[in-house]
Amino acid sequence: MTACSKPQVVVNQENGQILTILEGRAADPLFMKSADRATEAILKVAEGAEFTEEEREHKRASDSAALNMGIYYGRGATKLGNMANGRHAEMLEVLVSDPDISRIAGFADYDKICLTLFAALFKFWMPRVYTDIEEKLNRLYECDPTLKKNWDSSVYPCAVFNFGPRVACKIHKDSSNALQTFCAITALGNYNPKLGGHLYLKELGIFIQFLPGSTILIPSALLSHANTPVAPHKIRVLFMLFVPGGLIHFVDNGFMTENGLRKKSKKLWREKMAEK
Repeated sequence: MTACSKPQVVVNQENGQILTILEGRAADPLFMKSADRATEAILKVAEGAEFTEEEREHKRASDSAALNMGIYYGRGATKLGNMANGRHAEMLEVLVSDPDISRIAGFADYDKICLTLFAALFKFWMPRVYTDIEEKLNRLYECDPTLKKNWDSSVYPCAVFNFGPRVACKIHKDSSNALQTFCAITALGNYNPKLGGHLYLKELGIFIQFLPGSTILIPSALLSHANTPVAPHKIRVLFMLFVPGGLIHFVDNGFMTENGLRKKSKKLWREKMAEK
C-alpha cells in the first residue's frame, strides 16, 4: 500500500472496525518545508546528545536512540508524573518548543487557519474515543496541576523522538499504550519510500509505503509493527504521539494505582480488572 497525499483507511471487512489510518501529508503547500525544518531540528540536537550505546541499542530499534517526553504512568514507572530525562531534558524542551515540530504535532495555530494535525486526525476518525480520553485526562490534570503537557492543545500526553539517522524499527507492540487509542506516527527525512522505510503490520500482512512528511495512525498496542531500512546515504527519523494506558487506568480507578484500589476495595478492584 502507498501512503499518498489523500487519506486511506484499512478496515476489518467483517465488522468495519478501523485498523489503520493512512492520512498522508497535510494539504498546505508549505507543510513539507516545515517538515524539512523539523527534520533538521531533530538531527541538530542529536549531534550534541552524545547518546550512549545503551540508548542507541534497544528493543524497538538498533543504532537509533529514542526518547520519550511528557506525562507517563505504566510499565517501568513507579509513580505517575512527568518523565525525567536527565541530561537530555533540555534538548527535548528545545524540540517540543520548535514551531515546525509543533505544527506537525498539530498544536500550532498558523494564522488561525491550520488548527491541528495529530489531534484533529484522532478526533475526526475516532470522535467517541477522543472525547472519552480528553475528558479523563482533563480530570487528571485538574487533580494534579504539577503535570506538564507538551502542548496545551494536545490530547496526546506523550511524544517520542526517534533520532535515527536511519530509523528501522524492529517488530514490536507498544503494550503499555491505551488499547483503544491510535499512536500517531510521522516519518521525516529524505529517503525514497519506494525503496525503504515501509511500515510493516504483521497481523494485517501488509507493507505500507511511508512517504517522508506523511502521518499514519495505528493501534500500536494491538498491531505488531516494524519498518524496513533505508539506504545508507539517506535520512529517516520519526516523531510519534501516544496515550499511556496507565494514565487512563489511574483515572478509572478513582485516581489510584491498582495496588491502592485493591487495598481500598478488593471487590471494586476485581471489577476494574475484569473490565480490562
